[in-house]
Amino acid sequence: MTHHNRLPRGARAPCIASAAVLATLAIVLAGCVRDEQPLMGDSAGTQTPQPPGSSPPSTTPPTTTPPADGTPTPVDPTTPTTTPPTTDVAAFQQTLYPHLRDPQNLCVGCHGATQIPTFAVADVMTAYNVITTQQKVDLVNPQLSRVYLRPAVDRHNCGGNAACDAIAADFLAAIQQWAQLRPAQPPPMQQALMSAVTSFSQGMGSGNGRADANAVAIFTFDEGAGTTTTDQAGAITLQITGMQWVQGGLKNVSGKAQANATDSRKLFDAINPAGQFSVEAWIIPDNLTQSGPARIVSYSSSTSTRNFMLGQNATDYRGRVRTSVSNANGDPQLDGANPDVATALQHVVLTFDPAVGRKLYVNGQLSAEETAPATLGWTNDQTFVVGNETSDDRLWMGTFELVAIHKKALSAAEVQQNFAAGAGGLVTLSFDVSSIVGAQARVDLLAAPVDAKSYLFAKPTFVGPANTRVKNIRIAVNDGVPVAAQTFRRVDTTVSASGTELSPLGAVVPSALGPDMDKFHLEFEALGTKLGLAETVPPSSPPAPAPDVPEPALGVRSFSQIDATMSALTGVSIGDTAVQTLYTDVRDSLPTTANLLAFGTSQQLAIQRLATTYCSEIVANATTCSGFFGACTIAAGAQGQIADTVFDKLLGTNLANQPDKASAHTELVKMMNDLGCTNGCTGTTAQTALQATCAATLSSAAVTLN
Repeated sequence: MTHHNRLPRGARAPCIASAAVLATLAIVLAGCVRDEQPLMGDSAGTQTPQPPGSSPPSTTPPTTTPPADGTPTPVDPTTPTTTPPTTDVAAFQQTLYPHLRDPQNLCVGCHGATQIPTFAVADVMTAYNVITTQQKVDLVNPQLSRVYLRPAVDRHNCGGNAACDAIAADFLAAIQQWAQLRPAQPPPMQQALMSAVTSFSQGMGSGNGRADANAVAIFTFDEGAGTTTTDQAGAITLQITGMQWVQGGLKNVSGKAQANATDSRKLFDAINPAGQFSVEAWIIPDNLTQSGPARIVSYSSSTSTRNFMLGQNATDYRGRVRTSVSNANGDPQLDGANPDVATALQHVVLTFDPAVGRKLYVNGQLSAEETAPATLGWTNDQTFVVGNETSDDRLWMGTFELVAIHKKALSAAEVQQNFAAGAGGLVTLSFDVSSIVGAQARVDLLAAPVDAKSYLFAKPTFVGPANTRVKNIRIAVNDGVPVAAQTFRRVDTTVSASGTELSPLGAVVPSALGPDMDKFHLEFEALGTKLGLAETVPPSSPPAPAPDVPEPALGVRSFSQIDATMSALTGVSIGDTAVQTLYTDVRDSLPTTANLLAFGTSQQLAIQRLATTYCSEIVANATTCSGFFGACTIAAGAQGQIADTVFDKLLGTNLANQPDKASAHTELVKMMNDLGCTNGCTGTTAQTALQATCAATLSSAAVTLN
């Protein structure tokens, strides 16, 4: 069974700039980093692979030959004295390997000597080990292979478009031929402990989603930037003022989000004929003192005239609905149990049914109800507004993560269903292990697609008999266990009770066919009284560099060093509440060693999130914002001055080894312009652009490298 769950706090980062802009800036700030080490995120990882025969995106062609780097002249392997057996190594040697060694394809000049990864060296076994263990080919989906995508999409060191297309076509054909020749994998050994198979598609069909069959508008506040937010159907747009985009939603500080008259009328036209409705909100109140009541969601024209209102009055929630037995303000009001309000994520629902009247639910539980049969007494001239009154004098402060309007009075079961579903994108994948344990048992994992290339898995939980041993969990995708990101292999515990969470960590696992087609199962070294296969032998390491090649002088700052560095550069205390909360959340995802070759994409994502939080704290306060940037607005023509200020404060000046200031200046100015500040900007738009400029620079390799 698959259940939808609430996305954990802090799991969704604001979209403050396009991936292409951030990736371009990463290249400028990081300098030339050999082979795809994703110091600031791999821009190629966000590209959509082009099918064979199509024309990849046009880019400026690089040089047709690699720059001279002093590597020795490539030497082709000698002819084997005996024909190799038909093994996977032999299949590689017959198909892709000759293309990698062909000087015309421009791989061997770099990757055939000392440049990592050395998949084009003279020793075929070394080349095979490198290209397979470092996942440079995908024999299940050849079109996703990195050695194909590098010329096909990235245009990496292959000449003009025609030359790159030819090389890419040869590589793809060779990988496809290799996949056909590859020996069939032996069936799993009998002692392998594998769970039942599940998938996202099974989850979608389980019926455990939201009860939205009668939804008129659902706002998820996931834009991450901008001055408007739109419901999922694109029918109603809210204009945002005095609000800030935060991780997970939209925080109201001093304003509101309001629809125009035309869009507001759509609610009347949909609900008035139905004669019943529900208003639903996932919110985090800022405090327990705001009253009035403070308007969470209102459909009104003043403080005394409305169709409905859901509000907060100190420690209780309050509902008003204009009916045949109420006044124009929707009174008498319906007050929830006191206290109901908490400064934490809460699910609040107000319903109206003409047979019984109003009901108020908090976190799935009935808080207040009445027996007052009536009919709606709505007018069609009211305005839909979130976070305030139309007259701006009933401010509600807090964070919105979802607001939904339904043309139906949700039943208690439907309210409970939506509470269980949550507002986030995670689902719970249940992996049945009853046949292994010998009793009803499963392991639940929160899961969600992160992007087109990966999945997030978190909070593995054992549901079954107490005193069951669980050791070394690996996530398999389409019957294969990816080498990378097997975070839960460290699990080794005996659960004390059903429902025990096995690990607080998360894992980002590569996808293969996408969420609609990928299938997953779990493998264990030990489960209950049974022992299975231990983890696959780690892949062989790349060959050591030649003795005359010096070790790299650069290393990566560790998690505490990164936090301290960002604090020193921005002036924001590491004890700042928002920073400390986020740092605690991502600390285990930040680099733990100085080894540059161990640096991964997930670590860069964690660095980006931490940098975004530091920069968010700067722009959140007008004084600190002006002190850091010179002004908390961007005047027309001032982008260059702001870019130089950010460079000087975060990257430094007059250093022996640092990014080129002119190049960084160009990219930072472009970023501000792309975010709507070409002719200057103020308010939320300016704050978003300043935060993005700061975060992109603060998370760059110039800051994270030692």
